[in-house]
Amino acid sequence: MLVSVVMPVYNGEVYLRESVDSVLNQTYKHFELIVVNDGSTDRTKDILNSLNDDRIKVIHLEHNGGAANALNIGIKEAKGEWIAIQDADDICLPNKLEEQIRYIREHKDVTAVGSLIECISGHAEVSRRNLQIEATRNHLSSKEHINAYRFYLNPFCHGSVLFSKSIFDQVGGYDLQYKICYDYDLWLRMLERTSIHKIPIVLYQYRVHSDSISRNNQEIINEDWLVASKHIKKRLKDRYKREPSFIVFGKEEACKDFKQVSLINRIVVSEYFFKDFDDDDMLQLYKERCIDGIIFLEDISLISVFYKLQEKGLELNKNLYKIWAGYYK
Repeated sequence: MLVSVVMPVYNGEVYLRESVDSVLNQTYKHFELIVVNDGSTDRTKDILNSLNDDRIKVIHLEHNGGAANALNIGIKEAKGEWIAIQDADDICLPNKLEEQIRYIREHKDVTAVGSLIECISGHAEVSRRNLQIEATRNHLSSKEHINAYRFYLNPFCHGSVLFSKSIFDQVGGYDLQYKICYDYDLWLRMLERTSIHKIPIVLYQYRVHSDSISRNNQEIINEDWLVASKHIKKRLKDRYKREPSFIVFGKEEACKDFKQVSLINRIVVSEYFFKDFDDDDMLQLYKERCIDGIIFLEDISLISVFYKLQEKGLELNKNLYKIWAGYYK
């Protein structure tokens, strides 16, 4: 069973060789490695040209078109029925492919499988607390939890997942409109058709850079919410055959940022709640205005309101949705 490992890289000279070596050193030997150089301007091209291994195919793109585009190009060239993604600054443990291939052979209905991850620091040392925060998705390990909390946060680290080329083609590949969260969007489209499993062992090391966890990195925050809210809207639009309307509640700053997301995704928000309210206020408005869904931008100080709404009959992922808003302190 041939696995095509696809690695997009842009200006990745620092960790590139280490990442490539982690693929070449896999205990599972029936694979090819396709590296797509996305118009790098550093030494990436020279490093790739120096590689001398028949298992490696290098594609040099003249101009930088973004990772989603590079991935689509690489997967189109793939000969394998199964695709593994490898980010150019991460490390796959030696038994990653072997464990995942064993799993799909034992579970014939599986079309995609991820794993737990270990978070490691990039150039600048990242605190243990922040590494633990980045590894939060490890808590979503069962099929049931992944399905229930798929809108809450991205349940999979991109490079941890092995998926069939068939399901990738069925859902239309990576969406080029996303610069960062293209993987999250792909998983949500796959989850509309099938379950994605997760092996409960660490098979992948995800490198965390200090700037990637910054609250000021607004692009990451907005794309994460853009993807989740787009799919929440689609879910209700498909159910009711019309544009759905929402109530949004959370901290004031989070609600302010979500307004920008709602404009981009053309989400109808009837009301924002961020202070001086309780669950009865919200529930009354929900009933009076025939609201289709309530979105909670999660904050621990407001979690009791979320639970009270559930106690009064609202159901998770039916008319009550939760999106991670841990960026707000």
